[in-house]
Amino acid sequence: MFGTSRFNFWLDLSILVAFLVTAITGLLLWQLIPHGSGSRSFLFLGLTRQTWIDLHDWAGLAVLIGAGIHIALHWKWISCVAARYFKKLARQARINFSLNSVLFIAFFLASLSGLVVWLLLPGGGYQGGRNPYYNATLLGFTRHGWNDLHLYAGLAMLAVFVVHLALHWNWLVVTARRHAQAVVTNWGRSDRAKECPV
Repeated sequence: MFGTSRFNFWLDLSILVAFLVTAITGLLLWQLIPHGSGSRSFLFLGLTRQTWIDLHDWAGLAVLIGAGIHIALHWKWISCVAARYFKKLARQARINFSLNSVLFIAFFLASLSGLVVWLLLPGGGYQGGRNPYYNATLLGFTRHGWNDLHLYAGLAMLAVFVVHLALHWNWLVVTARRHAQAVVTNWGRSDRAKECPV
């Protein structure tokens, strides 16, 4: 049976991997991979700029889906701590909730702005005035404004996520060790159980 703790571990690990792909590709697109019309033929580690953008977008979507499941699974804890936040509450729970709230706000802004740039305000540059979407706005922000929001919210999320990971590192290591030992102990048992008796 796939227990809650094991599912939690694999879900969190999947979110971590997708987040690392999103963060690394985002930082590469920001700092190392050139922008503009001349960047279409530029290759970085054998991949075009558009391929790096696609990796960033799809990994970001995976983080969004995983985080939604993570929040749903922990909703009881979230609502309980929120109700007791200004009352009697353990110091560690208050720190976790405060940090998670800041992480959620940064995550929400990064996700919203990323989806807007990806799906609602197409790029394509100025194109000598031929691109009708170049100066398009949504909620008063141009594509460049949404890009800036995405960048700074993403950087804030990265910083808070590192702190979040550090605070939960012991749980991650202990749970990983326990699941690794279970895999080694149970190696091949499920296959043997499926064999027909002779």
